[in-house]
Amino acid sequence: MAIMPDRVWSRHANPWSGWSRVLLMPLLAVGMYQHSWPILLGAVLFAIVNPFMFPRPRHTRAWMSRGVIGEQLYYADGKKFKWDLPTLLNSINIPCFFAFLYFGWTQQLIPMLLAGALTMTIKFWFIDRMVRVADSAHGAHA
Repeated sequence: MAIMPDRVWSRHANPWSGWSRVLLMPLLAVGMYQHSWPILLGAVLFAIVNPFMFPRPRHTRAWMSRGVIGEQLYYADGKKFKWDLPTLLNSINIPCFFAFLYFGWTQQLIPMLLAGALTMTIKFWFIDRMVRVADSAHGAHA
């Protein structure tokens, strides 16, 4: 079972899709810290529609594009939990993200910023692993 259909993955591989999703963290931070339901709803809606917003990229050489392609390949077998570094990173990122949300909601600025920075660092590390998946697959097909 795929996470998204191939046509959505191909649009999500547009680097604008991936990089614009990075803006979700500051948006969530503001929404949580200010207890603003409209901002939080906007962030959630943006996260949902983002993979559909951008056209297919002209090429997939960009780091973010390769990360999305790697993620598609990584999950192609339908398994969401594997005994490897990317799954470990995602598993560690879950409590970090919830800590970020908690600290934001309780208006603890410094812990929120630190948890957000840790969440994004782990996410970028995961994307880097997915780039390696894509590059390995591309090298195997070259």
